[in-house]
Amino acid sequence: MKLRIPFILLILGCCLSSCDYYFDLEGLDRDSKLYVQCIAGNSDRTFINIQKAMGVNSSGDIMPDVESISLKVNGRECAIEKFVLPDPPENPYYGVTKTSVAPPLPWELEEYYTLKRYNIWYTDAPIKDSDELSLEVKAKGMESVSASARVPQKVVIQDVKVTPKVTTVTDFDVSYKESYLSFDVSIADVSPEEYYGVRIPIEVNNTYTYDDGRVESYNYSAYAGIINRTGSGVLDEVQNATGDWTPSLYNNYFIDSFGRRNLYIIPGSRIKDGHLQFDCNGYFSSQGISETRDIDPETGEWIIGHVSINTIGRYKVEVFRVSPEFYRFNKAQSMIEDNYLATVGLSPSTFSYTNIKGGFGVLGTLTGTSTPWYQAPAEPEQ
Repeated sequence: MKLRIPFILLILGCCLSSCDYYFDLEGLDRDSKLYVQCIAGNSDRTFINIQKAMGVNSSGDIMPDVESISLKVNGRECAIEKFVLPDPPENPYYGVTKTSVAPPLPWELEEYYTLKRYNIWYTDAPIKDSDELSLEVKAKGMESVSASARVPQKVVIQDVKVTPKVTTVTDFDVSYKESYLSFDVSIADVSPEEYYGVRIPIEVNNTYTYDDGRVESYNYSAYAGIINRTGSGVLDEVQNATGDWTPSLYNNYFIDSFGRRNLYIIPGSRIKDGHLQFDCNGYFSSQGISETRDIDPETGEWIIGHVSINTIGRYKVEVFRVSPEFYRFNKAQSMIEDNYLATVGLSPSTFSYTNIKGGFGVLGTLTGTSTPWYQAPAEPEQ
């Protein structure tokens, strides 16, 4: 109850208070503007998402009639092509398959049909650190937009230390044990003026060997979420989610070669002595034997058998250096997503960010460095 009483009093105070907010709507009923989103860096493919930001009194097709797209790398023009979505995956759950062949799309089936409405272009032109980018988009009947950005230099990963841990999590009146991995990643030349990102790809292979000789293998791939178990309880999770680390949102349905909602960004000023320290959801390697029960179709009796389960978990660490524009855009998006008081009318909406001249959106840049795959340790005893 110690946690609940101050929170209840805060809500009552907000409900009993009266606040007036005035918003200047001038300009919101004017002509529509282009919305352009492009995250470029040292990936194999760069996507450009082009939409139309509609005015309050605007009507018509939300898709702009794109006339030209110009993306230059160090002054050299890149070949741009329209991106056509392939057929949706048979398995709507990303990463789960009985074979080693991954599903063709890095998003869930529900998002696939949303993306079908998007106007996405791409280039396979090589982009590397320190490159200078310029982007210009023209659409019929609309003001042209432009942006420029510089690709940051790659991060040098010096050392990675991983420790399996167990903590007691208190969720109001309920307490339980939870395993996790604690990371300490040392990187070189950290600047307080720059911004950095972390992503942890994981792979898990489960092999089931039955008494009758049958062998089944299930592979799972995903990304670990940063949880930062610096304390315990729901409030600690909220503070961590809205504190140093910012999730990369990409406006929910934007796609790129780096992965959506899998990157966590932190200012260099919050990194102590070049050490990125964070905790991740547990994913461990294990071996064990489990009992199986099947009904004999002839006798109707239970047939008791055994299956040997071998789980091999792997992970690697990806560290990014991101541009200020990329960080500010994601910080603004995160503040919009997490502004629950604005949702219920108790506070004004937060700010948005754009570096697209003449329109809205972002031209952001980043470069990634990856470690080799490491085998996950065994889960610690609870």
